[in-house]
Amino acid sequence: MQGLSSIIGPVLTEKSSRLQEAKRYVFKVQKDATKINIKNDIKKLYGVDVAEVKIMVVPKKERLVKRGYPMIKRPKHKKAIVTIKGSKTFDPNQFKEAKTK
Repeated sequence: MQGLSSIIGPVLTEKSSRLQEAKRYVFKVQKDATKINIKNDIKKLYGVDVAEVKIMVVPKKERLVKRGYPMIKRPKHKKAIVTIKGSKTFDPNQFKEAKTK
C-alpha cells in the first residue's frame, strides 16, 4: 500500500463479504493505528466518506504440539470495520488513482 498508511490491506472472508452488502468493509491495520488515522487513510486511498470505525484486536491462535510446546498458527493482529456514509460503494482491492499533471 502507501508508504506511511495505517492500513495493511483488506480482509477477504465470507463474513466480510456479507458485511460489504451493508456498506461495511474490513481492513487489517497497523498495531498502533487509531480510529482517526484509519478514517483519514480510507478517505485518502479510496475517496469515500467514513461514518464509523470499529477496531478490534484479534488474539493469536496457538496449538500445543509434541510435549506441550506451543506452536503459533496466527500471530496477534488488529483489524478495523469501517462503515461508509451514503449510498457510495467501492472495491477494497483497488485504490483511487493519484492525479498527475
